[in-house]
Amino acid sequence: MTHRRTRLTAAVGVVVALLSSCGGTTETRSSTSASTSTSTSSGNADDSGLSLLVNGAAPLRRFSLGTDRLGVWVCHVPLGITDPIYNPVDFRLSLNVDTVTKQLTEHITPYFDTLSNGQYRPEFVAGGEVTIAVNGSNRDCVDKAQQQTGDDIDGLVVIADAEHAENQHGGWGRPGEPCKVDAPCPASVSGRAAYVGASDFHPDWGAVPAVDLLEHEIGHTLGFPHSGGGDGYTSGIDVMSNSAAPRDVDETRRDGPGTIAVNRIAAGWLPLSAVRVVSAPGAFDLVASSAASGQRVLVLPIDRYRFLTVEVLDNSGFNSHLPHSGVVVHEIDQTPTACGSGGGTEPCLNEYRTQLPVSGTAPFVDLLGDGATWSAQGWSVAVAARGGGNWTITVGKTS
Repeated sequence: MTHRRTRLTAAVGVVVALLSSCGGTTETRSSTSASTSTSTSSGNADDSGLSLLVNGAAPLRRFSLGTDRLGVWVCHVPLGITDPIYNPVDFRLSLNVDTVTKQLTEHITPYFDTLSNGQYRPEFVAGGEVTIAVNGSNRDCVDKAQQQTGDDIDGLVVIADAEHAENQHGGWGRPGEPCKVDAPCPASVSGRAAYVGASDFHPDWGAVPAVDLLEHEIGHTLGFPHSGGGDGYTSGIDVMSNSAAPRDVDETRRDGPGTIAVNRIAAGWLPLSAVRVVSAPGAFDLVASSAASGQRVLVLPIDRYRFLTVEVLDNSGFNSHLPHSGVVVHEIDQTPTACGSGGGTEPCLNEYRTQLPVSGTAPFVDLLGDGATWSAQGWSVAVAARGGGNWTITVGKTS
C-alpha cells in the first residue's frame, strides 16, 4: 500500500485545473485595485499586463508580506464516511495538533522564509480538533474549524486523519473571500484555508512528513495558481505544479521545488526594480529569479493581457533536482475569456490567471542552456551563460 498522496489524473484542461485551485472553490472573486504604479527598471510606463498582475495581487499581500498566522486543525473523519474523496478503508492516523503544528513550524516556515528571501513567514498556531458527520464532506472540516477560529488568525491549515482515495486529489487551498482593504481580514471572515488528507503525515515518511503538498496549498492561499498544462501538475519547476518533483529525483526530499518569478512578483517578494519590461531588441544580464538582488526577470509583452517571463533557475537549494541551471520562459495569460465561469469582462487575476511554461516539454526541467535559442509569440530569446550564476539573454523580435 502506498501512502504517497494522490493527484487528479484526468486531463481536464488548463483553465479547469486553475479554477479548481487544487480542489478549491470556483466562484468568481473580485480583486481590489491598488494604487501601485508599475514601471520598468528603466522607468518607462508598463502596458504589458504586468501592472494588472501587480495591482490584482495587492489585496493578498497583506498575507504574503510579513508574518502570516495560520491556525492548525486536525479533522476527525468517521468510519463509513460517504464523501468519495476518502479512502474507504478503516484506517485513521493518530494526529496530535500540537505535534503537527511543531512539524509545520520546523519544516514549512523555513521553506517560505527562504523562498521569499525573508519577506514572508508563516507562523503556525495550534487551533484544535473538529469532527465531521458520516454524511459530511472534506469542506466541512474547514467550515467547522473556521467557525471556531479566533480573529487573530489569518488563515487555516486543516489536516484530516483519513487518507484520500487513489483517484482523488490530495488537498486544496483557497485565498478566501476578499476583505476591505483597510479592515481586518481574519480567516473567520474570509475562509482562507489550506486542506490536505492524512497521507503526507503517515509514519512511513519517517521523522519528517512530506510537506510539499501543504506548501503547494499554502501557495493557493496566497493567490498562486497552477503553472502547468494538461491536469495542472505537469511542471517540475514550480511548487504550484508537481510539488513532489524533487522527490522523484531524491527520495529523501520532503520540500517542494521553488516557485516561478511571476508568483514572486505577485507576492511582493521580488521588487519591480528587478523586473525589466522589454520594448525593443537587446541584450540583458540576468541572475537567478531566486537571488536576493540583481535583475532577475525579463517581461516580453504580447498584448494587453498576456506577456512572457524569462528567468534563470539555478540547480541549487529547492531546485537542486534540476539537471542543470538554465532559462525558462512562461506565458502569463490574464484575458477575461480565460477566467472560466463563462468568461467575463475583467482580467484574470490571482488564482485565475494561467501560467504555462512554453520553452520546453513536460516536466519542463529541460531548461535553455548556454547557446540555446527559443522563439514564439513574436519574440526570440538567445541564452549565454557567463559563469558565476550570471547569464546574458539576447532578445529579438520575430514576424
